[in-house]
Amino acid sequence: MSNESSLPSLFAWRAPAYLGLSLALALALLAAFATASAPALAKGKPAASKKEKPADEATAPDETKSESGDKKGKKNGKADKNGGAGKPEQLATFGEWGAYLAESGKSRTCYALGQPKNREPKAKLKDTSAYIFISSRPGEGVRNEVAVNLGYPTKDGSAATAAIDGDDWELITKGTNAWVKDQAKEKEFVGALRGGSKLVIKASSVKGTSTTDTYALKGLSDALARVAQECK
Repeated sequence: MSNESSLPSLFAWRAPAYLGLSLALALALLAAFATASAPALAKGKPAASKKEKPADEATAPDETKSESGDKKGKKNGKADKNGGAGKPEQLATFGEWGAYLAESGKSRTCYALGQPKNREPKAKLKDTSAYIFISSRPGEGVRNEVAVNLGYPTKDGSAATAAIDGDDWELITKGTNAWVKDQAKEKEFVGALRGGSKLVIKASSVKGTSTTDTYALKGLSDALARVAQECK
C-alpha cells in the first residue's frame, strides 16, 4: 500500500447520480477538520437503479475551523450567501463530530463529519485520513445520506462491513469510498449510529490489505440534530 498513503490536499468527489447534486453544491459540500489533511480522490456511489445519470465532479474547498463556544457547540460566521458556492462553515463541534453548513444561493447543504480515533494497520495508514459524512440537502429531499471516505483505493464493488456496538452492516465500495449496501436500510443505519457508542469499519485496499477504522460516536446525535435544525 505504499502508493496509497500519498494524498493530495484537495480531492474530487462525485455525488450519487440519482441525487442530482449540482456542481456548486458539490464544491461546497466537503471540508476536513483543521487538524487533518483532506481525504483522497473519491468516486461516485454505486448505481442504485438504471435511471441514474452521470453526476458532476468537483474539488473540495479549503479547510475551515470553528471558534470556541459553550456546550451547545462551537460556532463561527455565516456561509457566503452572495452567489457562487460558499465555503463550508463549521457550525459546531459535539464530542468527536462536527456540524457543517454550505450555502449556494438559496440551496443549503448540511452535514456531520467524523474521523476515526484509531486506524489499523498503523504503519500503512499513518499518512492517510478517513472520514464519515452524513449529509442533508433539503432542496433535493435528501436526509442523512451516509458516505465513508476510506482514504485509499479499493476494488470497486468489494464488500466492507460497519459494526455498531457489535451489530454488523454491509457496505459496498467504489474508488476510495464506501456506502451502505442496502440503501433501503440507510435510515435504520443512521438510527443505530445515533444510539451507538462505537463504530468499526473493516475494508480492504485494491492491493488486498485489510484495514480497520474505529470511530467514537459520542456527539453524533447532537451533530445530526444541528444538521436537521440548519437544513429543515
